[in-house]
Amino acid sequence: MVDVSKYKELFVNESREHLQCISRNLLTLEKEPESTDALNETFRALHTLKSMAATMGYPDMENLAHEMENVLVVLRKGRGLEKGTVDVLLECLDGLETLVEAVASGKTVKRDLTALYKKLDYILPKEEGVEASISTVASEEKRERKEAKKVSPAIRIDIEKIQVLQNLAEELSIAEMRLLQIASKHAISELNEITAATHRLISELLDRVMEMRMFPVAYIFDRFPRTVRDLSMKTGKEVDFEVSGKEIKLDRLVLDEINDAVTHLLRNAVDHGIEKPEDRKRVGKKDTGKVILSARREGNYVVVSVEDDGRGMDIEKIKKTAVERKIITGEEASQMNDGDVYKLLGAPGLSTTKKISDVSGRGVGFDVVKSKIKSLGGSVRISSEKGRGTIVELRLPLTTAIIQSLLVGVEEEIYAIPLDSVREIVAVSEENLKSVEGKEIFRYRGQVLPLLRLKNIFDVPGNKDKDKIGPVVVVEGDEKLFGIMVSTLLGQQETVVKPLKGMLKGRKEFAGATILGNGSVAFILDVGGLI
Repeated sequence: MVDVSKYKELFVNESREHLQCISRNLLTLEKEPESTDALNETFRALHTLKSMAATMGYPDMENLAHEMENVLVVLRKGRGLEKGTVDVLLECLDGLETLVEAVASGKTVKRDLTALYKKLDYILPKEEGVEASISTVASEEKRERKEAKKVSPAIRIDIEKIQVLQNLAEELSIAEMRLLQIASKHAISELNEITAATHRLISELLDRVMEMRMFPVAYIFDRFPRTVRDLSMKTGKEVDFEVSGKEIKLDRLVLDEINDAVTHLLRNAVDHGIEKPEDRKRVGKKDTGKVILSARREGNYVVVSVEDDGRGMDIEKIKKTAVERKIITGEEASQMNDGDVYKLLGAPGLSTTKKISDVSGRGVGFDVVKSKIKSLGGSVRISSEKGRGTIVELRLPLTTAIIQSLLVGVEEEIYAIPLDSVREIVAVSEENLKSVEGKEIFRYRGQVLPLLRLKNIFDVPGNKDKDKIGPVVVVEGDEKLFGIMVSTLLGQQETVVKPLKGMLKGRKEFAGATILGNGSVAFILDVGGLI
């Protein structure tokens, strides 16, 4: 007897993909009942899942998939899609998902599926020839697969294994830096040749490993049409949900981290943003609200955006709540522009909604969303217009594994500043420095910017009179420009990011660490955490 337990992980991963495919196509069928492509895709995925469950020995999963298949066979024979059919199929899909996740967790789940079977029987009374039709359709599917044009074979690799491979490639990169340092001290042509070849090969290896980590954002985006559909039904709102940019690629580990954040933004858009049909009519809007989830590439970043055409944000209400919660003073509130007010939304405990609903009262809050995106080296931007809608943009780095950075020296210590945060390097004389309420400022292109000295921030030992004036790196953090004064500039470098552990983990000033060519460690600055 064949031991199938070793294939459990593969089964779970493939089953999740089939469930996503079924969900996506059922929602298409709900909007486009005549779509034969969506119907056929649903059947193929369900039939494959049923066969896999039978092979692995999961009878509950096999039987439920089989009963759903009965419905699809009759639909494929030309019977019209009746109201409520998709609801029942989606409920059955939830049952399949529960069973698949039980396999993934290793827990035994005893779920009574009787109610689901009764619902399926109600929408599809037993008809003669259904079983024969299934057999015929299955044969057709088998023939279609054989006749289909062959594509390049795909190998499933667990993300943890890719991470191990990346770690090895990174160690090679660090060793290469050491080799480059040695080669620079010795004028040996053979050494220079092998160093150049090593550099080329390691760069290509890192690029290939990075490609393996990159997934289309569809990996998480395909989960959300069902989420929005269920939210709109629960809240009694009509919502047209649009998704674009699903082909844009992002680091798989980043995608996993932002799933909850995007879910929260969509919940907020439907629950707090979109108005009920009667309220929309009253202000001259269409009954159906619109929510748009999109992704686009901007340089080394991907911007994930959630937009709605709902009621928008009430600036005065946010300020009033922030003052009441003692997050800001009344005087500070009076001097704030819209952008400043939106930044308050990241403050813990700030909510202008008195009623906590079953929809938005679950999961993470916006402060957690902002904190999560910031921890990934990204940023959050909000724009809103009262009565017109809101746009929330998550600006995320393509990857958190390797970045371009500017190495700077402070006394004997070296720090790395992410190059994407650097706007310019300027020379500042003592005459250009001013002090306001104990804080240094300087003039930069017609603006007055705060000045921070790394030497003071990290209490770097050394001669206090030495390096009183040094190069100033103008950076942008949390949408604010400011200057960082350093002792020396050491040049640009491709930096392998290593996460911090122990006591240093969670330090807001650091985004990680890297190992330099001489074996020493340099901290990577989180410029947003410095201010």
